[in-house]
Amino acid sequence: MEVAFSYCRYRLRFRHPFGTAHGLRVGTDSVFIRANTGGKAGYGEATLPPYLPETQDSVIQRIARFVEQGPMSAKAALERLSNGVDPWADAPAARAALHMALYDLCKKSHSTGIHAFRSFHLNHPTTLKTVGSGELDELEGKLADTHGAAAIKVKLGAPNDELAINRIKELDNRLLFLDANQGLRSVEEALQRIQWAGEDRVLGMEQPFPKDRPDLHADLKARTRVPVYADESVQGLGDLERTAEAFSGVNVKLMKCGGLDRALELVEAARSRGMKVMLGSMSESSLGCTAMAGLADRADVVDLDGPWLLANDPFKGLDIQEGRLMVPAGPGLGAVPIAPLHWTPFVA
Repeated sequence: MEVAFSYCRYRLRFRHPFGTAHGLRVGTDSVFIRANTGGKAGYGEATLPPYLPETQDSVIQRIARFVEQGPMSAKAALERLSNGVDPWADAPAARAALHMALYDLCKKSHSTGIHAFRSFHLNHPTTLKTVGSGELDELEGKLADTHGAAAIKVKLGAPNDELAINRIKELDNRLLFLDANQGLRSVEEALQRIQWAGEDRVLGMEQPFPKDRPDLHADLKARTRVPVYADESVQGLGDLERTAEAFSGVNVKLMKCGGLDRALELVEAARSRGMKVMLGSMSESSLGCTAMAGLADRADVVDLDGPWLLANDPFKGLDIQEGRLMVPAGPGLGAVPIAPLHWTPFVA
């Protein structure tokens, strides 16, 4: 049966202003995609932080061009997404949203869940929830929002990094995962922050240096026992092949790599190189984070905390309880809409 596609522009709002080395944000633009056929609907999400080149308009226009190719079944649409030379290289978030919606629809049409994406035996990776950088007097409230996670992800890059790390250590005794978002400029700066946190307490450090400095990452990796994870340096398989030796692990994100199928390829490629695997997000709602949770059996660390950062999450899905990731067992991705969304049809 033919699929009907529609979209919804949405502004995800943070519970607290969210600070990173890129600056302070109060929300993130997103586009939700719906694929309908046979009385069933599949949903996808493209979440678009301002430091990415894609926008709501570009995502909608890119998917519109795909729909304009003519009527197709969900299975045929998935096959078309994967065929030939990749026309989505400049639109990974758009492809991720479309693939997610079609995959969700296909699984619902066969009354199966995301567990069928691969043999799913959750190995209980370490779960993270994030404390963004900001004012010290906000830390206690932000830490309260990390309840249930096994460890705390700490955003670095503010002038008060040392004070913030010390305050978090005073208030909480969980492991820390440090994320600099390319904000540091020397190995000494990175080692200093690891020292402030305590090397034995640091679970990992993510992308401390600019993405074009594999030399600095390799040097840091050689000088600390803390695993060094790539984020911006690795968007897909080609980047992994070029930079794998500089890192201990890789943070895999749907909005970077372009979909669940490509995320799985990237995870398996990292594993084959003996690297650690982290599943991340760009503050997606419960829809995108629940979709990515289907790969958690292959991960060491899971940073899918978007739902806990948001004040207006329009979906319900994964949960974190006593440090463990809980994935819905329902059909499809397992995420369901819980708020009204205003859909605009794509016209083939």
